[in-house]
Amino acid sequence: MKNKNMTRYAAFVAAALVAAISGAGAQQGVQPERRITAISDDATRSVVIEQLTLAKESGLPAGAMEPLMAKAMEGVAKKATSKSIRSAMDALQKRLRKANDLLAPSPTVDELSAGADALYVGVPERTLKQMRQAAPRRSIAVELGVLTELVARSVPPAKASKMVLDLMARGATGAQLTAMNTAVQSDVAAGLTPEAALDRHGRGIMSLLPPPSAVTGANHR
Repeated sequence: MKNKNMTRYAAFVAAALVAAISGAGAQQGVQPERRITAISDDATRSVVIEQLTLAKESGLPAGAMEPLMAKAMEGVAKKATSKSIRSAMDALQKRLRKANDLLAPSPTVDELSAGADALYVGVPERTLKQMRQAAPRRSIAVELGVLTELVARSVPPAKASKMVLDLMARGATGAQLTAMNTAVQSDVAAGLTPEAALDRHGRGIMSLLPPPSAVTGANHR
């Protein structure tokens, strides 16, 4: 009877959270409340509900709940303890909040996720703010993703940040940055150092682009 009551309570709370994570289930074909109630361990289920509630109360956009839900389900799939899941969700929530502040005023969900990933690998906070200033009216999720991959593959954060910012200031497209990243990874796999590979391909793209405009240059600084 106790387990039945707990399941009913979890379903009630999960349903109340649907508004906070609306759209989250649509991406995976599973309603968010069903993902929560499907968690068999009571302690883990309570932790997930707690963390999603805290995120909602902290003012994170509704769409930002999906990365948190995904993190929780990753932990469940790996049979992590409720303590580990709480720690992982809490750390991600803090990065999402920081990314939300740095990428203000209205970052997209993709930007928030990419920004949180960038912070996780060690991209400086000021870089996220500078990237937003360089492109205030469009999504920079691709640029953040490229920067994150470069740093994750051992390019020093300061060097990778400068290259991406310089390319953005000159109007490099997401496709150009993605191609640069792919080329860098290929060169690294062939034995070139990450820094040398970035210099080679970053400068190659830069040679094809016009100098930064006065406005872009001001934003870049």
